[in-house]
Amino acid sequence: MSQLTANQLYKIYQNDGGTLNFSDWLTREKTKGIFPLNGVLNEEVQETLKKVKTKEVNKTILGFPVRTLVIAGAVIAVAVGVSIYLKKKSA
Repeated sequence: MSQLTANQLYKIYQNDGGTLNFSDWLTREKTKGIFPLNGVLNEEVQETLKKVKTKEVNKTILGFPVRTLVIAGAVIAVAVGVSIYLKKKSA
């Protein structure tokens, strides 16, 4: 039964004579500790949580990998340095 989606479980509940609307039923199931999720989706969530716990996820800032931002920052710093050097040399 854990492979059924929340909608499928709710339909079973209604067929058995349940009177709650979907959101109330879902809240009740969650408070009981039953999380009616698709089994495949639940497995993907658990794998992602394991990656986060083991820090296999690359760190990002504003959606960009930190390594990329460091390289871009170094390129900009070198370009500014060269620009300042060339202005002083020509003056």
